[in-house]
Amino acid sequence: MQLVTSLGFDSNSIRAHSALLPIAYYVYNLGAPSNFDSSAQYEDDRNAIKEWLVRSILKASGIWGSGLDTLLTALREVLRTTDRGHFPTTELYATMAQRGKSLDFMREEIEDLADMRISDRRVFALLALLFPFIDVRTHHFHIDHVFPKSLFTPSRLRDAGIEEESAKTLSDRVNRLGNLQLLEGVVNNEKRAKMPMAWMQEFIPDEEKRQQHRDLHLFGEVPEHITEFMPFYEARRERLRDRIAELVSRM
Repeated sequence: MQLVTSLGFDSNSIRAHSALLPIAYYVYNLGAPSNFDSSAQYEDDRNAIKEWLVRSILKASGIWGSGLDTLLTALREVLRTTDRGHFPTTELYATMAQRGKSLDFMREEIEDLADMRISDRRVFALLALLFPFIDVRTHHFHIDHVFPKSLFTPSRLRDAGIEEESAKTLSDRVNRLGNLQLLEGVVNNEKRAKMPMAWMQEFIPDEEKRQQHRDLHLFGEVPEHITEFMPFYEARRERLRDRIAELVSRM
């Protein structure tokens, strides 16, 4: 669906393909306008649809599983009977909640999202939601390790003077949300295995712009040595968790 692509999603980031069916039905009932994905006339609709899709993607499980046919029939009825001109997120959420398929997020779910691993298919969508200033429609973006994963091998951590138990923790955290960001593919290829501060000093030579980059990506202070990774990770994870909580509570 061209609309979904224009919102920055693809087959790698969409887990719940059934969530696309209400969107398709809604756009079809509007007459499938060819400019729906770009016209300012439909901007509010696109934002509402993106909210719907993001929530559906971020929910871990249970929403689009058992009882799917009954759920989709109920959602179609909401879309059929609601006044055209806006994607009825409020009505859809209420209908889903009545069937035990709530798209609200509990505190434990927010904590789980803040601990998401890079292998989770939801991670691209979550990063795109957390950092909406990144226009994933116009460039190809990679999920990048802020601190390069290649520096967290047992031998390199040992050489850095990190004890075995601490090394195991670092090897786990390097692959979690607190150490992930979205970078354009070309930029990510140039970054490779550089430490984040060294890379920023090279790629963003202006100090004011480096500070803006750190602020935008919720980095905080960026250490120059791998032994200081955990304080960086824990502080950024807390900031990401707070932003996740703020975002899902606003939706």
